[in-house]
Amino acid sequence: MDQQYWLVARDKPGLLIALMRALAEDAHISFEGDLSRCRELFAFPGASTQETEVLRRNTLYAVQDFVVLPLESDGIRAILDAVLPEGRVVHDIVHVQIERAGRLEFGAYDNFHRECIGCSGRIPRELLERLRVNGVLRSYKPAPPQAKR
Repeated sequence: MDQQYWLVARDKPGLLIALMRALAEDAHISFEGDLSRCRELFAFPGASTQETEVLRRNTLYAVQDFVVLPLESDGIRAILDAVLPEGRVVHDIVHVQIERAGRLEFGAYDNFHRECIGCSGRIPRELLERLRVNGVLRSYKPAPPQAKR
């Protein structure tokens, strides 16, 4: 199994933007939470409210809004325009996951809680270090073997 990393975000929207850009193409992103102020997400081409094998709901009670979108470079701006205003991505959206080529690459759970953000080792360590130096991440560290999914 690949190394995984725990991430501590300083700039939560900035982290999401960077990883969306790094992972776009042959990828999907899911948002779960109160999506009432992000209704346009449900109208995106290819949007689905169904879980996939990789992108699954993380809150079973009470059931929250859930949407899976294709993550392609040309769609990133439109997704961000829906989730960034008024801090929606960290207040209304509880869980964000990105899968690429059928593998979970990034997860931010419990409103980007500092103990609930992780990424796969397929995210280049150079990118993580650049995000730390630029102040997007406070820190990152390898996840212990027992924490791997």
